Amino acid sequence: MRILDQVLILIAVPVIFAQQQQTGPHIVNSPTALFQARATGSAQLDPCQYMLTLLNETSHDLMQHETNTLEQCLYYFLAGESAKKLAKLNIPHPIATIPPNYLSQQPVTVNFAQFTLQHFELNEHLKDISIHGYLELNWHDDRLLWDENTWKKNKLTIHSFHHVWVPVLGSQNPENHLKNGDAFEVRKVETTNQGNVTAKVAFSLRTFCDDTDFENYPNDVYKCCFAFEPQQDREVIQFTSSGLPIFTDPKNFRDYGWGVSGTVPESFDDPSEVAQLGFCLNLKRAHSSLKIELTIPLFISTVIFLLPPLFGSVKIQIFLKMFVMLLQFLTLLMFSTRIAPFLSSTSSTPRPMRFLEIALVINLTSITVSIFIFTCMKVKRTLPPWGKATQAANIVNSLMGILNISSVEEEYNLDKLEEQESTSTYHKDWVNVFRAAHAVIMAILSLLMIFTYIVLCF
Repeated sequence: MRILDQVLILIAVPVIFAQQQQTGPHIVNSPTALFQARATGSAQLDPCQYMLTLLNETSHDLMQHETNTLEQCLYYFLAGESAKKLAKLNIPHPIATIPPNYLSQQPVTVNFAQFTLQHFELNEHLKDISIHGYLELNWHDDRLLWDENTWKKNKLTIHSFHHVWVPVLGSQNPENHLKNGDAFEVRKVETTNQGNVTAKVAFSLRTFCDDTDFENYPNDVYKCCFAFEPQQDREVIQFTSSGLPIFTDPKNFRDYGWGVSGTVPESFDDPSEVAQLGFCLNLKRAHSSLKIELTIPLFISTVIFLLPPLFGSVKIQIFLKMFVMLLQFLTLLMFSTRIAPFLSSTSSTPRPMRFLEIALVINLTSITVSIFIFTCMKVKRTLPPWGKATQAANIVNSLMGILNISSVEEEYNLDKLEEQESTSTYHKDWVNVFRAAHAVIMAILSLLMIFTYIVLCF
């Protein structure tokens, strides 16, 4: 019996060897760990050979598990071909561990096709921002080429980004990006039979924003810039951009009362430096309620400041201007309380507070001038005013008839001191001169207030 067994073995070995020499697609380094079962057909093909034969002999579509098996077979075929080409380098799994064009050392162009912003968190106290989203990359890898007619597939989904080479990205400051919480995660990798690889990378980045525009509060703009660098294979990677601006995800994005606009990502091409690509986000406040809260008090205090000259008597104007100063001071306190949390981290003064500062100075100047002129009007003089001054006062009082209210003062006894006419016939002339001077100065201060309001509040 032992002699018979030996004879059968000698006959079986050539038969098996002949079956392995059959023509047709051959899978190098097939995943035997994944495909333990062998085909039961007469050809005794392994699963990969069986799937290829099934594709060529039948016209029906493959089921899902058959498609997954075929994709795995295709990947291991490509990995085996790459291992054969680089066998002399003795590099394990070269299709995933070394970049394309490793032998030629030609640059690998990584194109940033699209940026999509999903969420952001702005800290106005520290002037920093965290953004979350994803970006789409594409590059060419000539190791991922296959015959579409043989495999009946023009796309291949890579189920794990560890199976192929992908660029490893980081922030511009690699020594700090881990401390800042920056993170990149490759979520989806696909390739075509022409070797064109696309990847979707989720990112989470943090940076500090430029706060020099805080003087335009509440219309200030935060400018927050980001930059990418390759963390591995720096010497063979270069970046390009598709020229598209930053997009926002319509499903997940929330603006939180901010108008968000992004610049077009640009690459910094310098052969002597590491490849970089940067972009900026501009965040402008869109809080309509905040604008109303800050605009209405300024408008009301400005209008009330313009009203006292219409009341005629200089004494009444002084009291009204003091009331306006109280309103301006309370508004300043309210603004300071509203903006105080943001003032500690900036050297700029917001325009509403700058306007209140100037308005208080103008109002104080107006009150001082009114009190001085009111005091001068009470002094009795025996000499007439300069003739040209009298003529100029008459012209001013005639042009500003609403301000020439001496008759109104006498009728309603608004100022008892001015009712006591001096025995001198020149006292009334002096009063008219001072009233005209007061009207001109108040008109100048009113125009200055209006100009300041238009410049700082619009």
